[in-house]
Order: sequence, then structure tokens, then C-alpha cells
Amino acid sequence: MIRQERQEGVCVMTMDHQGDNRFHPDFVRAMIDGLDQAEKDPEVRAIVLTGADPKFFSNGLDLDWLMAHAGNMDDVLGYLQLANDMFRKWTLYPKPTVAALNGHTFAAGLFMAAHLDFRFMREDRGWICLPEVDINIPLLPGMIAICQATMRPDGFRKLYYTGARLTGPEAVEIGFVEETKPIDDLVPACVEFASMLGKKKSATYAEMKRCIRAEIARILEEVDPHHFEETISFSMKP
Repeated sequence: MIRQERQEGVCVMTMDHQGDNRFHPDFVRAMIDGLDQAEKDPEVRAIVLTGADPKFFSNGLDLDWLMAHAGNMDDVLGYLQLANDMFRKWTLYPKPTVAALNGHTFAAGLFMAAHLDFRFMREDRGWICLPEVDINIPLLPGMIAICQATMRPDGFRKLYYTGARLTGPEAVEIGFVEETKPIDDLVPACVEFASMLGKKKSATYAEMKRCIRAEIARILEEVDPHHFEETISFSMKP
């Protein structure tokens, strides 16, 4: 589900789960395990995350899994907590992280990308999108907080209220993406950028990240769980 390759002190993590990299619980656990392994490896100075299928970075939560377990609220709440654990792992990760958005980046896939330090996107295809307004799922506080931290207010407002699909160049305009690249240059450019970040003092980088992400991590851990059941119940309304 998650392939790892070392390049220039950078761990390139490639998501390869059923094409669109939805967050099946096993996929999320594999992601957390991969991050734990890379964190312990002194040869890894930074992380680049991308998708194997050129059409998709990630489509987010596994809605089929959720529907199959809709009758067991404990399973559903545990699943949402697992996803939040992954977001928290990314947002406080002590090494530099860069997302190479190789294709569609939707919903929780966008939230995951937002928790990385920097994002680059292919220039010719793929959208970022928050479709929750159209599928009756109000955003959790942690989702709102990370979007507010990683994009301009007018851009977030558009995504939040309209469910609009934005191209790579439009994602740059709202500040969510640093640059767009041709697809063949995307991962190499991200590796080069991540390698540069990896040369900085790791303890200083980790502490600076903690300083600006600690409140978001707190919301994920302490606030969101109080909203899980209400959010799921809302999504079931006609």
C-alpha cells in the first residue's frame, strides 16, 4: 500500500492502494507505520509523499468502508480517530515533509496533503477539491484549522462553501501549492526541495514546526473526537 524509496537522503513514500488511495484502515495503519520507520532511520532527512496512479494523489476517506460499517458506531468512531492519528502524525512530523500532488486531491486527501509542510502539483491535470458541502459532511474543527493555516482565506471560502474543483495553477493562486511542475518533473523537483530542507538542523526544524502546529495537533486530539458522532449523524440526514 505504501512503497518507500531512498533518494538523496529523502524517503519517497508512494501510495499505491486501489488506484485512488482512499483511507482504508489498513492503508492508514501502513502510512503511520511507514512514517514511524522513516522517523527512526537516521539516513532519512526528509519525506516526499506521492501517488502511484498518475490520476490520483488521494480521494480521502474510504466511503465504501464507512457505509459497510455504518451500523457499528464504535467502528466508525475508531476509524475517524485513526485518520486523525495519521493527520496528527504528519502535522508534527519531526522531519521536513513535501507532498507531490500527482493527481486528484480530494476531501481527506486534501487534508492529509495540508498537514505536510509544502505541496507541489502537476501543472496539466488534477484538481484539489472539498466536496463535503455536496455530500452532507460538515468539516471537523481540525480540518478547518489546517485549511486556514495553509491557504488564503478567499480560496478556502470558495472550496468550503462551493465544493469547487481547482486546478494546479489555481491551487498556487490560493497559496495551497508552492508551484506546479510537468508530471515527469514533479517528484524529482520535490525530492530536490526536500533534500534542501533536510540539510537544516533537524531539532530546530522540528521545534519550529511544533511551534506553529501544536494548536492544530491539540484540536485533532482533543476537540475533533467530540464532533465525530455528530458529523457522521449529520451525513445520514436526507
